[in-house]
Order: sequence, then C-alpha cells, then structure tokens
Amino acid sequence: MLITPLVNREPIAAPLELQVKKNGRSGRSLSATVSRAGRWAASQSWLLAAYKLMPMRIRQGVSSTFGAHVQRSLGFERTARWDEDVAFWRPEREPSAPSDDGIGVNLVGYFSGQFGLAESARAYAKALIDAGCPISLHEADIDVPHSMGDRTMRSLMGAGARHGVDIVFVNPDHFASALERMPVGSRRPRIVGFWFWELAEVPRQWLPAIEAVDEIMVATEFVADAFRAVTDKPVTTINYPLQIPISSRLARSDFGIPENAYAFLCTFDFNSAIERKNPMAVVRAFRAAFASGRDDFFLMIKSSNGGRQPDQLRRLLDEIGDDQRIQVRDDVIEGHHLHALQHACDAYVSLHRAEGLGLGMAESMRIGKPVVATGWSGNMAFMNERNSLLVDYTLTQVEAGQYPNATGMLWAEPNLDSAASLMRKLADDREWGRNIGRRAAVDIAETLSPARSADAMMRWLTTVDTSGVHPHGQQQS
Repeated sequence: MLITPLVNREPIAAPLELQVKKNGRSGRSLSATVSRAGRWAASQSWLLAAYKLMPMRIRQGVSSTFGAHVQRSLGFERTARWDEDVAFWRPEREPSAPSDDGIGVNLVGYFSGQFGLAESARAYAKALIDAGCPISLHEADIDVPHSMGDRTMRSLMGAGARHGVDIVFVNPDHFASALERMPVGSRRPRIVGFWFWELAEVPRQWLPAIEAVDEIMVATEFVADAFRAVTDKPVTTINYPLQIPISSRLARSDFGIPENAYAFLCTFDFNSAIERKNPMAVVRAFRAAFASGRDDFFLMIKSSNGGRQPDQLRRLLDEIGDDQRIQVRDDVIEGHHLHALQHACDAYVSLHRAEGLGLGMAESMRIGKPVVATGWSGNMAFMNERNSLLVDYTLTQVEAGQYPNATGMLWAEPNLDSAASLMRKLADDREWGRNIGRRAAVDIAETLSPARSADAMMRWLTTVDTSGVHPHGQQQS
C-alpha cells in the first residue's frame, strides 16, 4: 500500500504514445499531440520545477488529464448498467454519539481516496462507527496525484468532538506533511500511526516518522514484526475489518469477459509498484497453464493509474502481445463495480513479491472465490493451505529501482511452475475450487470480522493513557 512519490514519475514528463487494445481489437494510440507535449516538457527543467510548486489541486488536474487518455483507450466500455444505483454503506448511528466510558478517537486519513490505503482507513472507520465508538473523521491531504472520488464518508468529515487520541492512516513517507495539516485542539493528542508496509524490514528513511508518533498500529503481525525490530514504542495489531463487499449488478458482459470461459482476475495499482505486484508473472503462469488456442480460459488484469507510469504500462502490454485471452483494463472504477468484477470471475490470482495485507485476495475469498497467491508476507494472516492455493517461492533481494527504499531487502519470487499447476488444477476440478472458496468465505468472515476488529480497538482505547503512558503493544484480535 505504498503510495509512490512523484520523483522521476511525473506524468507531464513522460512520452504517452502507447498502442493499446480495447475489447480484443487493435486500439488507437494516445494523442500524438499529447506525446509531443510530453517530450517537450521533459526537456524544460523550468517547467518541471514550476509543476512541482503548483498547488496539489492543480497538479492532480494536470496528472488526471494525461491519465484520462490512457483510461479512454484501456478503460471498460460503459454500458447503461454502469449508471444503475446500488445500496451503499450507511452509518447506523452518528459517529459523535456520546460514550458512557468517555472513550473516543480522531481518525485522519485519505477518506475520499480510491486506492488501498484510503479503503483501509474507511474500513476501520466504518467498523468503529457501527460498533458505537465516538469518532471524529478528518481528511488528510495527499501530495501524490491520485483519484479522490469516493463519497462514502463525505458527510461525516469533521463531525464530532476532538478526542485525546489521533490515529493517522498516512504512511511514514508522507507522514510529516500530514502532521502539518492535522487539526489542532486545545492539547496535543496521543498520536498513533496506522501504517502499512510489505517487506520484513522497515526502511531507515522511516525512522523520523517513527520518532514523531507515540505508538504504531498495523493490520498484520507480519508488519508488526518489521516495526518491532526498529523501535521500542508500542506496536499493536488490529486485524483488518472486512465488510461484506457491496456489489453492483454488473455481469460478465458488462466487463467484456467471455461467458463460457474460466476467468481469472488479477488487480493492482501502478502507484503501488508493478515489480511488487508482479502482474507479468501472472501472465506467464497463465500461458504456462493453458496452451495457446485454448479460448475456454481467460485472464482479466484490472489495473489503475497506468497513465502515470506509461513505460511500465508498455512493459505489461508488450508481455501480453496479441494473446486475445488476456485483457488489460486500466481504469478507476467505483468499489461496488470492482466487487461485481470479483463476482464475475471464477478465481483470483496474486503472484506478488510482497504484501502488507492483500485486500484483493481477502475480498475475493470473502465472496467465496478460490485464490491462487504467493505464500509469503501479510496475506498469510488470513490464508493457509486449507482455504487458499499457496504458490511456492524463494526469497530474493530487491534490486535497485524495483521498490522505493527497499534495495537489498528480501521479498518472494513466486515459482511459476507452482502457480501454473494450481491454476490448471482449478480449471480441471472446478468443484474442488468451489469447495476451497466456500472454506475461504467462512474463514475470512471470522478472521477479518469488523465487529471483532472494532471491539479490539475499543478495548485498546480503554487502556490508553493520554498523559503519555501506555502498556506495551500487542496483538488485538
């Protein structure tokens, strides 16, 4: 869930002339005029310097303009059904309702964001609100171009009294700027960083942020162990509160998925680093599993923000080549449509090299889909050999340029033969796969229960001493 910084990834500086596909047909290239403008801008150091000094709202507008060209070429074809209304989550009570025991918490995060870290902040907020915990919600400013169109919690922003604890869902690489913009009360609250990370070591560049907080919260013990290795401050694990995904009524035909094919789904955000998410390995494993010409198998790769990293998008499209069984849709879609896409596919695949949690895997398991995934890192908090199809791996070093602040650290290299074998087994024995999916749904409902997560956080709140004393962090489940 790292949010990739702008450095060396400015969309204004990148050539954007890409050949893309749309629904299996040869698509149009992105505007030659835009491409020429991008190449010209790349040579104008004064323009890039001015761009970096623009207010974030303007920078996001510029980035969105470039990204929109990619989305128009690689996005889903919107049928009339895409505009149908769907039931959204609504709070059962006011978040500012008084509490008899006096507990309460301020949550700070990207509540309007359409990316993983924002979804996580909303998930914990929803769980606490539904449990009756008094909270106050505050939007964090994001200094990286990103889609901020989620309206789920907009009416709740800024509501409620200020409490004595701030839980901030902003990762250490952007934490300092978030602290500067946080609302100021009559006294300094206890500051807790709720952080996500994907490797077994914490970057040394994060140490100043660790010094700035009173304690740390995380969603998995995998991440907790990484932070405990570099600090004596309390580190507490609160399991992710996964709501039952609310899905729209979109079906296979609305996504361009063949009706009679066994369909695999892989999702990722280019801002989360393509080398870590590793979709190229999914493409290779799919081809190794199913011989060319077998049109009864299909792979949907749903990405977002490819227009902000056109070179990486080109790599992915080149890897796929002219294989009509594999389609890329680079598009930012609303959550209920994403959940409909998960329902429309038969299985989910993640050949990641590292995950702090793995929300796409968890959501697919929650609705009963079998998941093929690398058997290492944060996803092992809820995956096992009984409820998942775990891919063998070897630990290798992160090479320079593969992931920010991680060179020399270890992550997993999934075994493609293992992945291909599991994908073939799913296709050959579909009842076996459905049984795994059913077990997964039961396990996820218990392990990632919103009620249990909220209860754990509320119990933690009763132990907080806002004068600065707090018992050593531990797992709360």
